[in-house]
Amino acid sequence: MAKKNVKVNYDEDSDMISLFLEDSRSKFSVDISLPKGEIIIDFGFNGQIVGLEFFNASNYFPFLKNLKGEKIKANLKVQYGKEWAEINYEIFTQGAKPVSNIIISPYNKELILQN
Repeated sequence: MAKKNVKVNYDEDSDMISLFLEDSRSKFSVDISLPKGEIIIDFGFNGQIVGLEFFNASNYFPFLKNLKGEKIKANLKVQYGKEWAEINYEIFTQGAKPVSNIIISPYNKELILQN
């Protein structure tokens, strides 16, 4: 996948953060329920992962609780296997320690493109 800029939107009131590859549109999404909060994986019209959304985001990224107007930045990289996708993400602001993690998701490009 060619490197694209990642757009970051954080809604403090709903405590939701979204990461989206620039110039990408979502075709459909998959919801994953986890103890810290739901994560939504967005798939684009090309069958590839184009974004992530985190509900209860401050549970995943504690520095969001002390955010004082700093710009939030992110990196998003996806590696695809035959039936899986490894999503590597990193979110950071100036002065805060970056938070990074990996999500392994089931993945079937043909099924995505059919819908």
